[in-house]
Amino acid sequence: MSKLDDASLLEQLDTAFDTLCASRVSDWVDPDRVLAAVDLALTPERVTGWHARLGVPLRTRLLARGAASHIKLGAWLPAEVTASLTTLLGKPVHLPRKAIDEMVASEQVRETVRTTLQETLSSLVSKVIAGAPGVGGGGGLRDALSWGARAAASAGKGILGGLGGSLQDRVREVIDGSMALVQRRIADRLASEDTARALGARRQKIFLTTLEKTEAEAAQALGQVPHEQIDGLLPQVIAHNLARPEVREGLKAELHAVVEELSRHTVGELLDQAGLRDATRQWLHAHGLPFARTLAQAVRAKKG
Repeated sequence: MSKLDDASLLEQLDTAFDTLCASRVSDWVDPDRVLAAVDLALTPERVTGWHARLGVPLRTRLLARGAASHIKLGAWLPAEVTASLTTLLGKPVHLPRKAIDEMVASEQVRETVRTTLQETLSSLVSKVIAGAPGVGGGGGLRDALSWGARAAASAGKGILGGLGGSLQDRVREVIDGSMALVQRRIADRLASEDTARALGARRQKIFLTTLEKTEAEAAQALGQVPHEQIDGLLPQVIAHNLARPEVREGLKAELHAVVEELSRHTVGELLDQAGLRDATRQWLHAHGLPFARTLAQAVRAKKG
């Protein structure tokens, strides 16, 4: 091919590019067809194949590079961003009151509190009884309980007041009667401003500690993830969600919204907004011209 032919091909490429720039995204993209293409491209078999071909090798290379690096993770953030995030993450963290109430009212928390109180009170009562007059000298548990009952009666109140049956049963009654108060105090404590400030300070500390870790340490931690098991689940998760009607409707609605927004401007205006019009034209000259030559030769061969 002569230089004149190359110039002619470049002129045609520029004409095609300018025509493209004058069009809009909606002239080229049909959201419904995009969703249909996604269905074809993201079948479990294809997802598995592409992930094994591109995703797994990429992950392996990145982890290998990280494992050999002594650079701290803080290098990924500019100083201004680090300072802003440090301030942001150090702010008080207020837990939702509804979530706190549900958590504190759960049977697991209730049982834990009950057990803790029971053990504490039982230990306290045992120590009081052990130090009572006449206890430990052979009187045994009967003398201890008799002394405890007399002491409570003389005081007119106390945890052993009215003890007539098992000490364990009495302790349990006291605890059960106090559970609502204890749970309310736990909930109030979790919802307090002191707790919010403590959580914020803890979150900030974790962030700053993480920035001090090296890329090698991060790579080691990521290497502990069971990637092989997760890789096998990924295609199933994608296929499952693509088959859900609500997900499909959501994707369709978002595709229409994005195409509508982008189509408010021409393709050329969008390239200008991204600062890519000249770069795209240069790319077209570099890669489109060889293709145009091959195409022109194929057309000539077919005609000749």
